[in-house]
Amino acid sequence: MSQTSSTESSIEYVMNKKLGAIAMLLSATGMGLVGTFSRGTTAGLADADKSVIGSFLAFGRMTVGLLGFILILLLTKKIGLFRRTRLSTTVILGGVSIGLSLGCYISSTLMTSLSNAVFLIYTGPLFCTLLACIFRKEKIGLLSGIFLSLVFVGMLLTIGIVSFDHGSLTFGLNLSASSPEFPNKGLGDLLGLLSGVFYGLAMFFYGYRKDVDSVVRGVWNFFWAAAATLAMSIILRPWHGVSSFTSTNWMWAVALFVVCGLFALGFLVVAGRNLPAVEYSTISYWECPVAILCSLFFWGEPLTPTGAVGGVLIVGGGLAPIILDAVTRRSRASKA
Repeated sequence: MSQTSSTESSIEYVMNKKLGAIAMLLSATGMGLVGTFSRGTTAGLADADKSVIGSFLAFGRMTVGLLGFILILLLTKKIGLFRRTRLSTTVILGGVSIGLSLGCYISSTLMTSLSNAVFLIYTGPLFCTLLACIFRKEKIGLLSGIFLSLVFVGMLLTIGIVSFDHGSLTFGLNLSASSPEFPNKGLGDLLGLLSGVFYGLAMFFYGYRKDVDSVVRGVWNFFWAAAATLAMSIILRPWHGVSSFTSTNWMWAVALFVVCGLFALGFLVVAGRNLPAVEYSTISYWECPVAILCSLFFWGEPLTPTGAVGGVLIVGGGLAPIILDAVTRRSRASKA
């Protein structure tokens, strides 16, 4: 996958890669806990309510994140900088995209296995790289093309477009697919894929305007994400499920808003400013093992053979570029 170097400003910002790597690791850990917190929040709700509740929970995450970053803006005395910073279309679209991505992702974690949901959102780097290739004219080398193909095939296997049934290879997407644990599994997988598409769009837009301060961008990111998820909630109307919340449901919801909202997404903005696209995308895959461990130990959801193969291809195709990049750099350094 190609690195992001484009910017809409002549100001040259020097990335702090160590800070970016730590921020991305913390963010991915918080994101990996989304499914567990979401299931605690919706315990006891009807399946019909779970299919639309993601929009409301995402709105809560973004609103708490917005309030937190406004507080940080005040404490760091960057109000003047906030006023002077030019708002651009890419900043707006980055916030809208991450909001829609997380709205779809939360519903996906409630309707399909956590492993499927997390594998599918991490098709995002595939879409990010394709967008960078089309709009920023960033070239995709042979090896990068192979890795992208692995991610693509992994996505087909995970969502069930390609599957093995009674020893034969079958093709096609069955939206009515279900299981005793997940009556709406097919729709849940589709929402997982949509979350990956929107996540890729967010990563693509985060590649612009690296001149914007992390705190300032965080405020705008959460503002537009909250606006997008509010619009999503108005359309999907998750109010019946929300009105059924008990005190325990609300406790889980608050934990989700803080840990997976302010904490995880705040560090995501910092990482986006301080890491190239390849490293940003790759470290984010730490969310996958976090979610899978939660799936295995907290929810008793073993990986299916097809899902395991698809997950390995997605994660392997995402991790390979950064590993090769690191090896190449060390080789060059030793020669020098």
